Amino acid sequence: DQYGFVVIANVFTPKQCSETISDIWNVVESFAEQSIRNDENLWDAQWWRRTGHEQVGLLGNASLWTRQIILNRQTPALHTAFATVLGTRKLLTNHDRYALFRPAQMHSERGTVTNLHLDMNPWIYLQDTDNSYQISVLSRLSYKRDNDWITENNEPGCSAIGERHVQGLVNLADNLEEDGGFWLVPGFHKYLPQWTIEHENLLSQYGLCSTFNLFKESVVPELYAVACYISSRAGSVILWDQRTMHGSRANSSLRPRYAQFFKMFPAEHPTMTEKRAENRRNGILARLRAVNINPETDLSFLGRKLFGLEQWSD
Repeated sequence: DQYGFVVIANVFTPKQCSETISDIWNVVESFAEQSIRNDENLWDAQWWRRTGHEQVGLLGNASLWTRQIILNRQTPALHTAFATVLGTRKLLTNHDRYALFRPAQMHSERGTVTNLHLDMNPWIYLQDTDNSYQISVLSRLSYKRDNDWITENNEPGCSAIGERHVQGLVNLADNLEEDGGFWLVPGFHKYLPQWTIEHENLLSQYGLCSTFNLFKESVVPELYAVACYISSRAGSVILWDQRTMHGSRANSSLRPRYAQFFKMFPAEHPTMTEKRAENRRNGILARLRAVNINPETDLSFLGRKLFGLEQWSD
């Protein structure tokens, strides 16, 4: 509540971290269409630009659906962390992607853009008075497009209703300061409404529809001056209030940085209509079939509920 984030250790096991790092390289090589993990000479722009948003370290242009990334979303310790912060065990998991920050100490051109951003639109968040905008956006999702899951992730409702929305990431290797990585402006979630009013002049630049809003240091130097880097051990999850200005710093070490992003939210929510729940369930089942995951045998009892394939009970 005070700072807008918390770090919880040992959410992933060492084996899970290792297997996920291997899967990240599988994803990279599927985009590059050749094996590059063991040859740093091939980690240049020629191949890396194919992997997604190389300037911010994100793999893929929308949600990812490999066997490993899917099974990670049903991790019991991860569910417990979100349930503790959100105040309910009856949650659904969103479906996001991986991040890989190339080591840039010897290759500065491989560094990502140090940034602060919001995965939401602060102006519509402040202007809406009854969550009608959120309801309109989420009710239209068919979940046939991978980008629908990013839309779901980036829609936190409105300030007047004041729902708590929490994002998270798990670092898959020890993340030291020189490796770059997650940073945020502590306490910004409490200041967001005032900041939004004070920066109404930016609305003409960003608009009301953009839900990924990156703010350069030249625009908000005061926030870059107070942003804090959050280091963590492999397997630790960092959870933060979605209203908190956050981002990543460039990797200046000799080690890659690996992470997986998460979001969970209450299953019992006014926007989760029968139609949306059915579309969501069908979208998930289609993607599970594509990677040969049998919900009955490969997903856990908890996982089937987190994926919305079974109802939560009291």
